[in-house]
This record gives sequence, C-alpha cells and structure tokens, in this order.
Amino acid sequence: MRIENWAPGKITAELEKTAMDRLYKAGEEVADIARRLVPVQTGKLRDSIRVTRLRGDPKLNIRVYAGSREKGGAFYAHMVEYGTVKMRAKPFLRPALNQLKGQIQEIMEKG
Repeated sequence: MRIENWAPGKITAELEKTAMDRLYKAGEEVADIARRLVPVQTGKLRDSIRVTRLRGDPKLNIRVYAGSREKGGAFYAHMVEYGTVKMRAKPFLRPALNQLKGQIQEIMEKG
C-alpha cells in the first residue's frame, strides 16, 4: 500500500501517541476475540493472551502475545496455533485478526 505525500518527519508526538493508542485498542480487540476462540483445558493459555506496547522499538509495534516461558506457564501456544506432528492446529490468533481486519482499519481512522 502506498501513501501519497507521506512525510514521516512531520509526525508530531501528539499524533504518534494518538496512533499508538488506537493501535493498542485494536490489539485489545484482537486479544478479546482470541480469548474466546482459544481451546480451553486449564485456562492457562487463555489467561496468557496479552497486548504489549514495545518500548524503545523504532517501529513502535503493538503485539498480541499468547503463551509464557515462565515455569508452569502456557509455553505451548505456538503448538496449539500451528499444530504439531501429533496434533492438528487449532488456530485462535490468526482467525481473531482476520475477523477484525475491517474494524481495525476503522479504529485506526476514527478512534
């Protein structure tokens, strides 16, 4: 996608904050849908779904994570999402994002 008259040097701190807040809101919407779609046995995986705003990242990314590397955490999120040799995939993050594509654009445009 090409944006005409794009001038990243003219982005003000206020505009950047507004955009990041809207992007975070969109991430929360994706996380909410993913929490409803994730298969639940113990609830660890569902409870591990979170939105993170990366500080110090030059791309200013907002990310939706699932799983945890902590001892006893839901380290298996990627196995559920993509499957394994012995288990079929049960995607929950990608379908949540796909379900909200139009709404994400609206959130970014209108808040």
